[in-house]
Amino acid sequence: MPTSATGTSSSPLPPVRPGNRNSGFTLLELLVVIVIIGIVTSMAVVSVNVLGGDHEIDQEAARLRAVLMQVREDAMLQGQDVGLRIDARGYDFLRYDSRNERWLIVSDDPLLRERALPDGVVAALTIESRDVKLPARATPTGEERYTPQVVVQASGDLVPFEVALSRDGTEEVRRIKGAADGAISVQKNDESGQG
Repeated sequence: MPTSATGTSSSPLPPVRPGNRNSGFTLLELLVVIVIIGIVTSMAVVSVNVLGGDHEIDQEAARLRAVLMQVREDAMLQGQDVGLRIDARGYDFLRYDSRNERWLIVSDDPLLRERALPDGVVAALTIESRDVKLPARATPTGEERYTPQVVVQASGDLVPFEVALSRDGTEEVRRIKGAADGAISVQKNDESGQG
């Protein structure tokens, strides 16, 4: 095909037939598909992070573990037994008064204050592989004799226990486990434990 000095052909281009177009995607079509895939992927990642775990149960389990570890250290330093009293909707701590031979609610320490579990979160207790029926929390009248279910001894030892925190209507469970040697760990549904 002859070309002119300017580099263009003097012969006309062959006509383009509608069915003879090159098959393939334009750059714009590819960019639109990539953007759509990115949006769908980001929505999937966000929904997995939102629905992937129960952060309230995680936070409450971590708090109970941290408080129990601090209680264990304080009990050893002060040489005084401390007890954990649990019901289905919350927990509090007791100190043993050896002069009067009775357990007293700790009211002077903000770390050991009474705590209510978040709405929909329920506690269950197992001591030495036996399920414990948790009583309903009653309003104190001043006449009660309190008894903790879990005792952290002044030596740092404790009776093996497991507090299971679960959310009503779901399978999410966090287990706070205490061993006889004083080790306390949190276990999720699918984990063997963490220290």
